[in-house]
Amino acid sequence: MNTRPQRSVWISRLLLVSGAGMALVYSGYILAWVKTSGTGEDSFVEIAIALAIGMSMLFAASYKRTVSLTAYHVLYLLPILLYFLVSVTSAYYYQDTKIFLWLLFGVVYLGLLSQADIAKSRVVDGFLMVGLIELMFFLAFNREAIFSYSGGRGRVSFDNSAYTLTAYAIAGGTLAALYSMVFMGKAWLRSIAVLGLSIIVILGTGTRSVLVGLVAAVFSLYFFNRIGKLALRRVVIYTGTAFVIAALVFSSVPSLRDRLANTLDLMMSGVSTLSGSTEYEASAEGRRISREIGIDNFMRNPLTGAGYRTRQLDFPLLQSYQDFGIFFGLAFTFAFLVLPYLVAFKAFRRGTDSEKFIAALFILNSPRLFLHGTTYDWVIFTYVIPVYSVLLNRPEWGLLFASGPPLRPSASTRMENRNV
Repeated sequence: MNTRPQRSVWISRLLLVSGAGMALVYSGYILAWVKTSGTGEDSFVEIAIALAIGMSMLFAASYKRTVSLTAYHVLYLLPILLYFLVSVTSAYYYQDTKIFLWLLFGVVYLGLLSQADIAKSRVVDGFLMVGLIELMFFLAFNREAIFSYSGGRGRVSFDNSAYTLTAYAIAGGTLAALYSMVFMGKAWLRSIAVLGLSIIVILGTGTRSVLVGLVAAVFSLYFFNRIGKLALRRVVIYTGTAFVIAALVFSSVPSLRDRLANTLDLMMSGVSTLSGSTEYEASAEGRRISREIGIDNFMRNPLTGAGYRTRQLDFPLLQSYQDFGIFFGLAFTFAFLVLPYLVAFKAFRRGTDSEKFIAALFILNSPRLFLHGTTYDWVIFTYVIPVYSVLLNRPEWGLLFASGPPLRPSASTRMENRNV
């Protein structure tokens, strides 16, 4: 008999609002699309409004954390706070208004999520709901670019600011659909709708980093997550279903087959170009040159760095070392890569559904640290900072390297226990 207390319907709805608020922070482009007829250009104010709405929803509906910070948590926070402080100061000194506002957003978002127990929120449901809206809007504005592929990378490649985070919001919705079906066993209709539409959008736009990140996130969920036999059966069933959906979509839309073939070719040629091969791919060649310049700038000034935004590198990790030197470069590496990965893998083993999903979102977006964006890119803040919310609300974890008793099981495990 299940004696676990049930949430009231109003609490459940508030937690869904909280999850939707976090999803809206990840996306935040519906208003921008409406104003700019789908191009998303020059829509900074609208994006800021959407972010404010999402953060307000998150703050209003989240439970406040009731635990005290441990000494370990304070130490974990120091690198990210130090990096924010140096970056905000530099942006202010050089009057880089947009970057300054992005960094300020990151600080506010960190402060907000340090007080919100996001682990209790219905984050998966929120991303599923917002992801479906994002997909429908995207297809409404860009169906011609997706379904009329005529070679090259196409007019929709998520290169501008409004498409960048939208790509990850859509991929986040895709991840939510898979998680909801496989690990939670619910929301079948919405999940199938999101999965089918996202296959069209992600493959139809030819976005390479999102595709790589999504594969990494799914792999992490399936192979690092502690799952039972029922979830394993669902993995097989729904992975097969996804392939059937993809086959049907590709058989009915020949342009998507051409776009996917071109995307895979660009991925292979891009890797070869970055590695110094004679093969040439324009985007990767520009990144290779920037990488070499960034390394040279860092080697000339290893301790103090070459200066704030000496050159735009499109390699966030290398950007931190080039601009501020070895000390703050290491701080950035620990705060935005090492610590989040440690938290993510611990969450996969011992966390709730929301925590596992947040960990998967970080894995999904982490390729950007190596290949796309800057250390001052607010897209990076949106997927790194929720991991800190998981950490700050888990004092019982203590040292991340230590083992301990498992936390309460996730929904899928509880379901299996009831079926035994």
